[in-house]
Formats: sequence, structure tokens, C-alpha cells
Amino acid sequence: MRDLCARILAQRKLPVENRLGSGDCDPTSNKIKVMTMKVSKGLEFPVVALPGVGHMPATGGDEKEAARVLYVAATRATQRLLVTCSAGEGVVRKLA
Repeated sequence: MRDLCARILAQRKLPVENRLGSGDCDPTSNKIKVMTMKVSKGLEFPVVALPGVGHMPATGGDEKEAARVLYVAATRATQRLLVTCSAGEGVVRKLA
């Protein structure tokens, strides 16, 4: 999902940074940072988008761990949070 999002943003000529780790991340730089939810831990951003949450957890995955990681990712947003889902399975059915 991370690579797909980064590729689509780049195709649309948007400034994008596909992050594999948190490392020396500058959240104030003028690029869209694309990373996994786990990599986002400890970072903060004005706007956070979480696409595909309806597919959490992955098949055979731990629902409690998925909820924990989702919480970590959602709390990275300091101003706005966008969560998208196309399925009402797993973690999503408990968000309502």
C-alpha cells in the first residue's frame, strides 16, 4: 500500500518522500511523507491520511495489534485526520 500510494502521488507530479524508516524525518519539509503506520511512531504531522483501514488486520493477523497500530498512526495527526476504508471488516466494524 505504501509503495502504491507513493507511486500514484509521484505520477501526479506531487512532491513525495517514500519513507522506509523514521530516521531523520523532517515533518515540516514540503513533501508528502508516505510510510507504514509502524514507521510513523513518535512523529507528528499536521495532516495524516490512513488509506485502506478496512483491510486491517491482514488475513490471519491479530486484531488487537492492528487496533494498537491504527491508534498510533491516528494520533500522529496534530490538525486533521483522514481515514478511508472500503470494507467493514476487522478493526473498522469496531470504530462505529
